[in-house]
Amino acid sequence: MGSPDALPKPLGFPRCQRCPYVRVGPARICTECASEALERVVPRACPICSQMLASDGSCANWLCDDPGRRIQRIDAIAYLSGELRVRIHRYKYEGRTGWSLIFGRLLLGWLEANLVDTPPDLIIANPTHLAPGSAETGHVETIIRSAAREDVLRSWPFDIQNPAAVIKTQPTPRSAGRTATAKRAAGRELLSVLAIPDPSRTTGRRVLVFDDVCTTGSQLNAVAECLLDQGRAVTVRGLVLARAPWRPRS
Repeated sequence: MGSPDALPKPLGFPRCQRCPYVRVGPARICTECASEALERVVPRACPICSQMLASDGSCANWLCDDPGRRIQRIDAIAYLSGELRVRIHRYKYEGRTGWSLIFGRLLLGWLEANLVDTPPDLIIANPTHLAPGSAETGHVETIIRSAAREDVLRSWPFDIQNPAAVIKTQPTPRSAGRTATAKRAAGRELLSVLAIPDPSRTTGRRVLVFDDVCTTGSQLNAVAECLLDQGRAVTVRGLVLARAPWRPRS
């Protein structure tokens, strides 16, 4: 056998789909490789929402100081910038569905690197509304399913059942590109159309809600409120593939 040094190096993000490890290597290889190219969450990020802090140490996000906040915290795998931003956009809006495998591996690798000692009881997607009887799967749900397939040891409790633990009963307007005030309103609108089909699946559980992108966390907070009040979950925290950064002025 050759020495480990003789093994080829990963190709690096975003050349993932041609990389020899994407189908056969453990997810941690993808996470470690991608971390060299992605913009990492800064060490002094907000402990609640992972946002960049101002020079005085304050977070400009309304959610973090809201006494009515329902989500425990929101972690991020990286900031929404560079090639990651490009690939997420292509995945969501241009139908480049092959990226669900890469994003699923990044999700799985992050979990293995950060939550082994405090694993959640259930990992769900921020739900997408689909027409009744639709054979499609929402873009965030598809990432969850990709991560579940890559989790060969079945170490993580991904929600891949149908119906999901939380469902979105009606469509709501997209919140991307809207003001913070509009995003808060969109979060309240989202809450009004969320439902828990089977509360026994979430009662007494520590739930992790995954989403692709987060700006203010209003939607994740709405999902958390639904899980805590309707689903009787114990705690709800969030994880996003990419955190839209508010860069503080120097």
